Amino acid sequence: MFRNILRPDSPLMITMTQITDCIFLSLFWLVGCFPVLTAGTATAAMYDAVYHAFRKGEKHSWQRFFHAFKQNLKPGLVPTVVFLAAAALLVRLGILAWNQAVYGNLSWGIFAAIAFFLLVLLGIGSIVFPLLSRFETGTVQLFSNTVRLGLANLPLTLGLALVNAVVIFLCIRYIVTLFFLPALGALLSTLFIEPMLKPYMPKEDE
Repeated sequence: MFRNILRPDSPLMITMTQITDCIFLSLFWLVGCFPVLTAGTATAAMYDAVYHAFRKGEKHSWQRFFHAFKQNLKPGLVPTVVFLAAAALLVRLGILAWNQAVYGNLSWGIFAAIAFFLLVLLGIGSIVFPLLSRFETGTVQLFSNTVRLGLANLPLTLGLALVNAVVIFLCIRYIVTLFFLPALGALLSTLFIEPMLKPYMPKEDE
Protein backbone atom coordinates (compact mmCIF):
# COMPACT_ATOMS: atom_id res chain seq x y z
CA MET A 1 0.00 0.00 0.00
CA PHE A 2 2.68 2.49 1.04
CA ARG A 3 4.75 1.47 -1.97
CA ASN A 4 1.85 2.43 -4.26
CA ILE A 5 1.38 5.76 -2.46
CA LEU A 6 5.05 6.65 -2.93
CA ARG A 7 5.10 5.83 -6.62
CA PRO A 8 6.06 8.89 -8.73
CA ASP A 9 2.77 8.67 -10.65
CA SER A 10 0.56 8.32 -7.56
CA PRO A 11 -1.92 11.17 -6.84
CA LEU A 12 -0.10 12.02 -3.60
CA MET A 13 3.32 12.32 -5.22
CA ILE A 14 1.93 14.27 -8.18
CA THR A 15 0.27 16.71 -5.77
CA MET A 16 3.46 17.06 -3.71
CA THR A 17 5.45 17.69 -6.88
CA GLN A 18 3.02 20.38 -8.00
CA ILE A 19 3.15 22.10 -4.60
CA THR A 20 6.95 22.01 -4.67
CA ASP A 21 7.02 23.38 -8.23
CA CYS A 22 4.62 26.16 -7.25
CA ILE A 23 6.85 27.24 -4.34
CA PHE A 24 10.17 27.02 -6.15
CA LEU A 25 8.95 28.66 -9.37
CA SER A 26 7.62 31.55 -7.27
CA LEU A 27 11.01 31.83 -5.54
CA PHE A 28 12.87 31.67 -8.86
CA TRP A 29 10.61 34.44 -10.14
CA LEU A 30 11.32 36.60 -7.07
CA VAL A 31 15.07 36.18 -7.48
CA GLY A 32 14.77 36.92 -11.20
CA CYS A 33 12.92 40.17 -10.41
CA PHE A 34 15.59 41.50 -8.03
CA PRO A 35 17.65 43.19 -10.79
CA VAL A 36 14.36 44.93 -11.83
CA LEU A 37 15.35 45.04 -15.50
CA THR A 38 14.93 41.26 -15.67
CA ALA A 39 11.46 41.26 -14.06
CA GLY A 40 9.76 40.83 -17.44
CA THR A 41 12.11 38.03 -18.41
CA ALA A 42 11.42 36.27 -15.11
CA THR A 43 7.67 36.65 -15.67
CA ALA A 44 7.93 35.18 -19.17
CA ALA A 45 10.01 32.28 -17.86
CA MET A 46 7.58 31.56 -15.02
CA TYR A 47 4.56 31.60 -17.32
CA ASP A 48 6.30 29.21 -19.71
CA ALA A 49 7.35 26.84 -16.92
CA VAL A 50 3.96 26.93 -15.18
CA TYR A 51 2.05 26.32 -18.40
CA HIS A 52 4.14 23.32 -19.40
CA ALA A 53 4.31 21.87 -15.89
CA PHE A 54 0.69 22.29 -14.78
CA ARG A 55 -1.30 22.46 -18.00
CA LYS A 56 0.79 20.13 -20.20
CA GLY A 57 1.94 17.79 -17.42
CA GLU A 58 5.60 18.02 -18.42
CA LYS A 59 8.43 17.37 -15.98
CA HIS A 60 11.59 19.35 -15.19
CA SER A 61 9.78 22.65 -14.62
CA TRP A 62 12.86 24.18 -12.94
CA GLN A 63 15.05 23.49 -15.95
CA ARG A 64 12.28 24.86 -18.15
CA PHE A 65 12.25 28.09 -16.14
CA PHE A 66 16.01 28.67 -16.44
CA HIS A 67 16.02 27.78 -20.13
CA ALA A 68 13.20 30.22 -20.85
CA PHE A 69 14.87 32.88 -18.69
CA LYS A 70 18.11 32.59 -20.63
CA GLN A 71 16.30 32.53 -23.97
CA ASN A 72 14.24 35.66 -23.21
CA LEU A 73 16.86 37.61 -21.26
CA LYS A 74 17.93 39.97 -24.04
CA PRO A 75 14.56 40.25 -25.86
CA GLY A 76 12.85 41.00 -22.54
CA LEU A 77 14.94 44.01 -21.47
CA VAL A 78 13.29 46.74 -23.56
CA PRO A 79 9.70 45.46 -23.00
CA THR A 80 10.42 45.38 -19.26
CA VAL A 81 11.57 49.00 -19.22
CA VAL A 82 8.53 50.11 -21.23
CA PHE A 83 6.17 48.06 -19.06
CA LEU A 84 7.60 49.33 -15.76
CA ALA A 85 7.49 52.96 -16.92
CA ALA A 86 3.88 52.59 -18.08
CA ALA A 87 2.92 50.76 -14.87
CA ALA A 88 4.42 53.51 -12.69
CA LEU A 89 2.52 56.16 -14.64
CA LEU A 90 -0.77 54.28 -14.47
CA VAL A 91 -0.44 53.59 -10.74
CA ARG A 92 0.18 57.28 -10.16
CA LEU A 93 -2.88 58.12 -12.26
CA GLY A 94 -5.00 55.65 -10.30
CA ILE A 95 -3.90 57.06 -6.93
CA LEU A 96 -4.48 60.60 -8.13
CA ALA A 97 -7.98 59.76 -9.39
CA TRP A 98 -8.82 58.02 -6.08
CA ASN A 99 -7.66 60.98 -4.02
CA GLN A 100 -9.60 63.42 -6.18
CA ALA A 101 -12.75 61.29 -5.84
CA VAL A 102 -12.37 61.00 -2.06
CA TYR A 103 -12.01 64.77 -1.64
CA GLY A 104 -14.94 65.45 -3.92
CA ASN A 105 -12.96 67.01 -6.73
CA LEU A 106 -13.90 64.18 -9.09
CA SER A 107 -17.24 62.42 -9.45
CA TRP A 108 -17.34 58.72 -8.65
CA GLY A 109 -18.75 58.08 -12.11
CA ILE A 110 -15.66 59.52 -13.74
CA PHE A 111 -13.49 57.61 -11.26
CA ALA A 112 -15.28 54.37 -12.20
CA ALA A 113 -14.58 55.07 -15.88
CA ILE A 114 -10.90 55.71 -15.11
CA ALA A 115 -10.75 52.55 -12.97
CA PHE A 116 -12.27 50.52 -15.82
CA PHE A 117 -9.75 51.98 -18.26
CA LEU A 118 -6.88 51.12 -15.89
CA LEU A 119 -8.27 47.60 -15.46
CA VAL A 120 -8.27 47.09 -19.22
CA LEU A 121 -4.67 48.32 -19.40
CA LEU A 122 -3.69 45.96 -16.56
CA GLY A 123 -5.21 43.06 -18.47
CA ILE A 124 -3.45 44.04 -21.69
CA GLY A 125 -0.17 44.50 -19.80
CA SER A 126 -0.57 41.03 -18.31
CA ILE A 127 -0.40 39.53 -21.81
CA VAL A 128 2.96 41.06 -22.80
CA PHE A 129 5.35 38.60 -21.22
CA PRO A 130 3.36 35.41 -21.83
CA LEU A 131 3.46 36.44 -25.52
CA LEU A 132 7.20 37.02 -25.20
CA SER A 133 7.60 33.48 -23.90
CA ARG A 134 5.65 32.01 -26.80
CA PHE A 135 6.62 34.02 -29.90
CA GLU A 136 9.82 35.55 -31.26
CA THR A 137 9.02 39.11 -32.34
CA GLY A 138 10.49 42.58 -32.10
CA THR A 139 9.47 44.94 -29.30
CA VAL A 140 7.13 47.06 -31.44
CA GLN A 141 5.44 43.98 -32.87
CA LEU A 142 5.18 42.45 -29.39
CA PHE A 143 3.27 45.42 -28.01
CA SER A 144 1.17 45.72 -31.15
CA ASN A 145 0.15 42.06 -30.94
CA THR A 146 -0.53 42.43 -27.21
CA VAL A 147 -2.89 45.38 -27.65
CA ARG A 148 -4.76 43.79 -30.54
CA LEU A 149 -5.08 40.47 -28.73
CA GLY A 150 -6.25 42.13 -25.52
CA LEU A 151 -8.88 44.30 -27.19
CA ALA A 152 -10.13 41.47 -29.42
CA ASN A 153 -10.72 39.33 -26.32
CA LEU A 154 -11.93 42.02 -23.91
CA PRO A 155 -13.94 39.75 -21.54
CA LEU A 156 -10.91 37.47 -21.10
CA THR A 157 -8.68 40.53 -20.72
CA LEU A 158 -10.87 41.89 -17.91
CA GLY A 159 -10.92 38.52 -16.17
CA LEU A 160 -7.14 38.33 -16.43
CA ALA A 161 -6.84 41.84 -15.00
CA LEU A 162 -9.04 40.98 -12.02
CA VAL A 163 -7.01 37.85 -11.26
CA ASN A 164 -3.73 39.75 -11.39
CA ALA A 165 -5.14 42.65 -9.38
CA VAL A 166 -6.08 40.22 -6.59
CA VAL A 167 -2.69 38.48 -6.79
CA ILE A 168 -0.83 41.80 -6.62
CA PHE A 169 -2.94 42.99 -3.68
CA LEU A 170 -2.43 39.76 -1.72
CA CYS A 171 1.32 39.71 -2.39
CA ILE A 172 1.64 43.29 -1.13
CA ARG A 173 -0.69 42.78 1.83
CA TYR A 174 0.62 39.38 2.96
CA ILE A 175 4.33 38.82 2.34
CA VAL A 176 4.07 35.06 2.91
CA THR A 177 1.98 34.73 -0.26
CA LEU A 178 5.06 35.66 -2.30
CA PHE A 179 6.30 32.12 -1.71
CA PHE A 180 3.55 30.49 -3.77
CA LEU A 181 1.07 33.01 -5.20
CA PRO A 182 3.14 34.26 -8.19
CA ALA A 183 3.18 30.78 -9.74
CA LEU A 184 -0.44 30.15 -8.78
CA GLY A 185 -1.37 33.47 -10.34
CA ALA A 186 0.48 32.50 -13.52
CA LEU A 187 -1.47 29.23 -13.57
CA LEU A 188 -4.78 31.08 -13.26
CA SER A 189 -3.61 33.46 -15.99
CA THR A 190 -3.26 30.55 -18.40
CA LEU A 191 -7.04 30.04 -18.18
CA PHE A 192 -7.51 33.45 -19.82
CA ILE A 193 -4.43 33.75 -22.02
CA GLU A 194 -4.37 30.32 -23.65
CA PRO A 195 -7.86 30.69 -25.20
CA MET A 196 -6.62 33.95 -26.75
CA LEU A 197 -3.57 32.21 -28.21
CA LYS A 198 -5.31 29.03 -29.35
CA PRO A 199 -6.19 30.28 -32.87
CA TYR A 200 -2.54 31.15 -33.48
CA MET A 201 -0.94 27.97 -32.18
CA PRO A 202 -0.13 24.77 -34.12
CA LYS A 203 -2.65 22.03 -33.40
CA GLU A 204 -0.12 19.94 -31.50
CA ASP A 205 0.43 22.85 -29.08
CA GLU A 206 -3.24 23.54 -28.37
